[in-house]
Amino acid sequence: MTDNQIFNDTFFAMGTRCDIVFTELEAEFAEQMFQLVKNEVVYLEKIFSRFIPTSAVAEINNADKNKWLTVPEDLWNAIALCFDFYQMSNGAFDITAGPIINLWKEKADELDKVSKKEIRKALEKSGFHKVDLDFEKKRLRYTTDNMELDFGAIGKGIAIDRIKPLLEINGVKNGIVSFGESSILALGKHPNGESWPLGIRNSFQPNQYVHVFSANNECVTTSGIVVNNDDGRIKWRNHIISPVYGYPVYENKLVSVKSQSASFGEFISTTWLILPEEDKNILAEQLKDIEILEAEYTEEKEFKTKLTVI
Repeated sequence: MTDNQIFNDTFFAMGTRCDIVFTELEAEFAEQMFQLVKNEVVYLEKIFSRFIPTSAVAEINNADKNKWLTVPEDLWNAIALCFDFYQMSNGAFDITAGPIINLWKEKADELDKVSKKEIRKALEKSGFHKVDLDFEKKRLRYTTDNMELDFGAIGKGIAIDRIKPLLEINGVKNGIVSFGESSILALGKHPNGESWPLGIRNSFQPNQYVHVFSANNECVTTSGIVVNNDDGRIKWRNHIISPVYGYPVYENKLVSVKSQSASFGEFISTTWLILPEEDKNILAEQLKDIEILEAEYTEEKEFKTKLTVI
């Protein structure tokens, strides 16, 4: 195998396709590293997926209120991290927002029929402040019924942040790990350059890009309102909900973030869609070594971008 030969393979996990690319590795070792990544992702999915009945998250979500539950270390670390993000964003990033997210998913075909009463009831079952966290014993309890944790907004970022040191420890210097192009790890450099060019696709013209990040040992994560252009019109998928107000984000917009941590990038990309400008400016004062791209589409299928480098 020549030094510049490229290994690539794919597997499906966490609700999407995971593409792996390695360069400058012997074929047998590259296959071993692929299996290492796949096994780690499968392991994490069995912890964090609320759709797997035997997962640690599912067990917590099925627990009665006021019942203390000891949390596995990997899950506890993620919960503690998300609690920090919840505080940093004044509640805009909240992994306990499952009830309000589920409400809008159930009403996806009749958004105008979601009532204020339904929203209020869903919000009553959401909110990180309704979860008691015992940091000393690494346990938690819900203080109200029907609460649930949902790591959908950050699970892939958590996986990438686990994968990166595993590959580095094993001597992998150059490669790509991409979850559906929305959460990407760029290790080292492209065979023909000093970094990896990671393009953010134009939702209306997938073969074009609204921006290209240059990434070297960095992560690029993207959150946005998915555009369906089959009939030439803009359509929104109401999957990003404000945990504070209980309503979807209706702006036809995406946010992509280049950062050292994929978990942090997913936190910022999601939060940036929800927060008003004034609050984003306040949060930005706490950030460093990060690039934030905002791309907003018009009804005429045009777009405007804003790149913030901190």
